[in-house]
Amino acid sequence: MRLRMLDRLVRGLYPSLGLRACFVRVGDTARMVRTLHGLSPTAAHLFGQALAAGALLGAQQKDSRGRVNLQLEGDGPLRGLFVDADPDGNVRGYVRAPAIHFPGAPALAIRAALGTTGYLSIIRDLGGGQFYRSSVDLAGDDLVGALRRWFTASEQIETALDLGVVARGEEPLADAAGILVQRLPDGDAAAVAAVRTRLAAGALASAMAGGASAMAGGASAQEVLAEVAGPGFELLADAEIAYRCGCSLERARAAVSALGAEGVAQVIAAEGRAEVSCEFCHAHYVLDREALLELERRLRDRDGGAGPA
Repeated sequence: MRLRMLDRLVRGLYPSLGLRACFVRVGDTARMVRTLHGLSPTAAHLFGQALAAGALLGAQQKDSRGRVNLQLEGDGPLRGLFVDADPDGNVRGYVRAPAIHFPGAPALAIRAALGTTGYLSIIRDLGGGQFYRSSVDLAGDDLVGALRRWFTASEQIETALDLGVVARGEEPLADAAGILVQRLPDGDAAAVAAVRTRLAAGALASAMAGGASAMAGGASAQEVLAEVAGPGFELLADAEIAYRCGCSLERARAAVSALGAEGVAQVIAAEGRAEVSCEFCHAHYVLDREALLELERRLRDRDGGAGPA
């Protein structure tokens, strides 16, 4: 399934400062996912941030085929979420308890939903079957705070980061965006610190809701970057964000195959068919009795077994 949106992922450089920058807008995508997964306003706000974070992390992948996973787990009632992204702006994900909602300011509601104990984990596909996983404790932080600490602990690159979600009226996801600025090996550390200061003062929120380069008024990603990080940005890549799920009947068959021949035989005896639902897009796949019998036969042939006596 591929649903195309108007959202953008922009990557580029500040050559005179030795910085790289990435900006992502995921408001249309986040609203679609809110409807798809039935997210409450609290869950929708957090998931909008997570989609932006996933897209920013995916844009950093060196291998065009490599993916990155963002997993957030907490001891609160929302329990956590999962986002999967690639370098081309394709994202997908889900919230474990999508109906959980706390009234009041979003920042306080999210902390109540997540709880105080948990972790943020990032898994990068390094190619060749190699993966790198690193985590930080939530320590009572929100996603933005935990992700900033993750960059400090794991990437060890001077980084300025912010994630923003804007609500308007009854719509909790009027817009969602994220910005990431990092120092290159010979870059200006003071310039990163200056961006970090502007973000702490609300520069991204201003660009999303008002200010000279308001996204609500149709400002481009380059204009937002100019307001938040300053002039001098040179564009390297501009991609469309899309919510894309790679599920298929073949993958559903592979999931059932993981039960082994005996497990498939038990499903045939007990249910007569197997049903598999995708957590990311809610597609539903059914393997009927004939399909399961064929799958069992192939598994026994592969394993050199003759079947039960």
